[in-house]
Amino acid sequence: MPFIGHTLGYATKPFDTVADLLAEHGVDDVVGLDVWGMGELYVLAHPEYFERVLVSERDAISKGAEFTDAVGQSVGAVEGDTWRLQRTEIDPFFRWDRMSDYAPTMREQVERRLGSWPSSGTVSLVSEMKNLTLDIIFATILGRELDLDGDTEVREAADGINGLFEPIAWALPDWVPTPGRRRFERADQVLRAEVRTLVESARDGSLASRLSEALGSEYPATVEEMEDQLVGMIFAGHETTALALTFTLYLLATHPEAYEDAVAEVDDVVGDGPVTEEAIDNLPVLERVLKESLRLYPPVHTLPRVTTNPFSVGERTIPAGTDIHLSVIRVHRDERWYDEPLEFRPERWADDDERPQYAYVPFGAGPRSCLGRAFALTEAKIVLATVLRDFELDWGTDDPLEITPEMTTQPKGSTPLVVRRR
Repeated sequence: MPFIGHTLGYATKPFDTVADLLAEHGVDDVVGLDVWGMGELYVLAHPEYFERVLVSERDAISKGAEFTDAVGQSVGAVEGDTWRLQRTEIDPFFRWDRMSDYAPTMREQVERRLGSWPSSGTVSLVSEMKNLTLDIIFATILGRELDLDGDTEVREAADGINGLFEPIAWALPDWVPTPGRRRFERADQVLRAEVRTLVESARDGSLASRLSEALGSEYPATVEEMEDQLVGMIFAGHETTALALTFTLYLLATHPEAYEDAVAEVDDVVGDGPVTEEAIDNLPVLERVLKESLRLYPPVHTLPRVTTNPFSVGERTIPAGTDIHLSVIRVHRDERWYDEPLEFRPERWADDDERPQYAYVPFGAGPRSCLGRAFALTEAKIVLATVLRDFELDWGTDDPLEITPEMTTQPKGSTPLVVRRR
């Protein structure tokens, strides 16, 4: 449209707008958008581009300002030597071999929260999952147990970071004080106050304790660097896993055959006992369910980047200094890589179908792939197996779940899950 370009469609129906533009004009799986407040933006939707941006030509790409705006100078936002230094310091807390240390605490937090669910009734699924994953990241990585029915201000603030990335905010200049941006500012203030308190009382061996002890060294050199890291950890450490669990439980509650298969497997492997590390390593049906959910509803729907050098895609060259978005959700739902891509079919992962390696990237790819992958997968399997062990599930409405993009893929509207204790 004249003057405003694609702004109206992008602000009101961003997923549909991008999908329609790619279908109509996406020559070579790339389309340019003109969004007021953002300038020129290119959406890339092919596994080859993902490989080049994230792996083979990553030196021609930077992360851009979006991440820094949200989580400051934390490991998810910084570049170059600063990133390597931070990753070296933080990586030991998230390696696979640390999961055996965390699994018992994860299990305790899951049992604690599910114990508060009604024997028969309806819970707000997304709220419960966000509260639960926040419980877990605090109790394991950050060294403090949150009050089950308290710490309300911290819980609201952890969710408020997303306000910076509401579609309408993306389409307006930075100086416009949208409700989402005001929500983000309040959340950032609350979380910084929380981490200043946290480092004084965090359990020994936690990341918060480690950063506090190292304050004034090469990293973290300043209080601000420590705060950035811990605020980033609170947001990234619970948000995406909560969404993965929300979408997975929704899909199970609305697909009886997949649900029955997953319950039968949990009954056989776990029975009435605790969900142990050994148990979650022997749940292939549940693993396929989770993998398919991450395909159909990737919590990170788009990977924003900025070109630092001219970047060729097909017959065009994107100039240096241009915003690009790698559309994970579009590639995950592309019929070239997946039969019936909009259908929930966990059985598709039972075989090694031939598809490009980068056609499935729920955790990103390359050196900058998700630091918390092992943590998130371990946590998600413990949660899912425990829920299926303890409860029968139904979806509380006939309406399908709709989604909307913020920094992450958010459910739109209510998420009523009907539960009955088994």
